[in-house]
Amino acid sequence: MTVYMPILKGRASEIQALGKIQKENLASVRALIEVMPPDQSPEDGRQAVIEAATIFEKRVKDHLPRQRVFAVDCTRLLSRRWPHVCGAISGVSNIMHRHGYSVIPVIRPTDRDCELVDAGRAAKQHQKGVCLRVQWGEHRTAADDGQLARRVRQLMGLGLSDFDLLVDVWSVDSDSRLRKGIERARQALTWAGKWPFRSLTLAAGAFPKDLGDVPFDTPTAIPRHDACLWSSAAAAYEGPLDVFYGDYGVSSPRAGQGFNPHPNLRYTVRDQWVVYRCKKLEGPGALRGFQDLCRAVIADQWPPFAASYSWGDQQIERFALGQPELPWKMESWQICGMSHHFATVLDRLANLGQA
Repeated sequence: MTVYMPILKGRASEIQALGKIQKENLASVRALIEVMPPDQSPEDGRQAVIEAATIFEKRVKDHLPRQRVFAVDCTRLLSRRWPHVCGAISGVSNIMHRHGYSVIPVIRPTDRDCELVDAGRAAKQHQKGVCLRVQWGEHRTAADDGQLARRVRQLMGLGLSDFDLLVDVWSVDSDSRLRKGIERARQALTWAGKWPFRSLTLAAGAFPKDLGDVPFDTPTAIPRHDACLWSSAAAAYEGPLDVFYGDYGVSSPRAGQGFNPHPNLRYTVRDQWVVYRCKKLEGPGALRGFQDLCRAVIADQWPPFAASYSWGDQQIERFALGQPELPWKMESWQICGMSHHFATVLDRLANLGQA
């Protein structure tokens, strides 16, 4: 069984789509959710951490059923702006444990000592291990590896066999980035095969940072280079572990938390996304053009099981009929596209061995 790790930026829309994955697929999903800084970050770093954790708590409680297991990455929250603040990982861990969720803390080789200690506490609290996220860009030396193993052992009281490894090749949203990404991915998998990690996931993101080059009123195909990278690198891997699949869904790893201001629907079809986009109208019905996009998707791309294919497809059908459950808001676009994307990836992994 190939596990799917969607990497989410902590948006309410993404977490809502995650919560709608069908029960029979849950064993195949292990999401990684990033805890993002507040939109209006206070000057006090500790206050920012508290606000971010509170927002994260509400979104998870609102949209994820209890007993879910997911990885939590606080790296974006602990930015250089607050270099002396620690405790975010254990703070989020405490909140999630109190509400009945099981989390896997995420660390990176560049984390400070206090962050590793913090993650070690969270790992002991939840007993689900730790995720080591390596953004692969350059060759790692034996000294780097030895230092990492020592720090993990001394500061966290853990061995590498307690870790799920996530190799993140990041953005491959062009042909040239894809070529370089495949080479980096193969190097990373060769490196990973030397270590006793508990599991191994290879992730990348190929959706463009913005849709400014996508024309209005014309379906535009965008290749899923992230799926291509995984298929190519995983097929060449001869190590002891299965290579799980990770991606950024219908978002770019290079994007912030904003949305494109014009209505758009990002619909996953096999090894590509087909993007539908229209101009934003004026007045109270400014986003009603999304209804026409949903009708176009149904006419052009509807899957064999139609609206029953995913919760997102059900919402697309309701928008097309003018009877939506979701509000006429920008966040709804991403919920529909992300939910359908999750279903498509899980379907392809289970039935084709492809992402």
